[in-house]
Amino acid sequence: MRLRIFVIFAYLLIITSCSKLPVDDKTKQEESNVVYPEQVAGADSEGHLKREKIYLLLGTDSRGEPDSRSDAILLARYDSAGNKMKLASIMRDSYVKIPGYKNGFNKINMAYYLGGSELLKQTIYENFDIKPDHVVTIDFDGFIQLVDLLAPEGIKVDVKPEMIEDMSIETVQGKQTLHGEGILKYVRFRHDSESDFGRVKRQQEVLVQLKDVMSERLYSVNGIISMPYIMKEAIALTETDMGLKEIAELGSTVLFHPVQHVSTLRIPIKGSFSDQSFPHSGAVLKMNQKENSRALREFFGKEEEDM
Repeated sequence: MRLRIFVIFAYLLIITSCSKLPVDDKTKQEESNVVYPEQVAGADSEGHLKREKIYLLLGTDSRGEPDSRSDAILLARYDSAGNKMKLASIMRDSYVKIPGYKNGFNKINMAYYLGGSELLKQTIYENFDIKPDHVVTIDFDGFIQLVDLLAPEGIKVDVKPEMIEDMSIETVQGKQTLHGEGILKYVRFRHDSESDFGRVKRQQEVLVQLKDVMSERLYSVNGIISMPYIMKEAIALTETDMGLKEIAELGSTVLFHPVQHVSTLRIPIKGSFSDQSFPHSGAVLKMNQKENSRALREFFGKEEEDM
């Protein structure tokens, strides 16, 4: 029973930070050609992971179609020593070099369309020198059901008049409680002055709220009793390349070192990009690659680890 609770907590921790990992049958590249720095697994005597892993969290713009693009791209890292979760959003229009792509550069979400999660992982590594250890993804329908599963009472957000009109959200403006379908529309809205930048902020906002809801539920008697059911339903909505051993290891660490603070970052960072357009890609965010790679590595503490 104790191990089961560990596993449930770990899995829900990951999926509430975004989350059906598709089988990459469309991937055309050989995984053996990708060379990553070695990472150390396991935990030390105090229960801290020897090297905290980074999770690639993807939301795809599909409702079950075989071909899709990554609508939301986040990197998450759990710092057991500091009881912190770090979330970095990479904007989907970021103009990056895609390995093996005939035009060289395109929007980063094109990497997922061309080669699934494996090519996207490789693209992130070659552009930012960050290697995701595991991937978790979810499509639109899965997201709606997952929000209603994890937060049945809904999530309170600030609804703007333009959101209601543009996304046909059935509510009124102001602080309102929305459920799965409404939350999906809330995080996808982008037709205002903030455009995709506002959407990224709302994605992170909702993920943090889901994390808080699940933390409260887990440490209540009724919450623990309901966990087996929630776990079963969540697994049906999501897939991951994490094995049971990894989930159990993370879960035991999280249980004794619960997340108390969430830090966020957006890539590209402020002042490091320009709006440009190319015939093969359309409007993109052309960024200073070195500056953003350094910012991302510093955010996740990679510079210190590699010294």
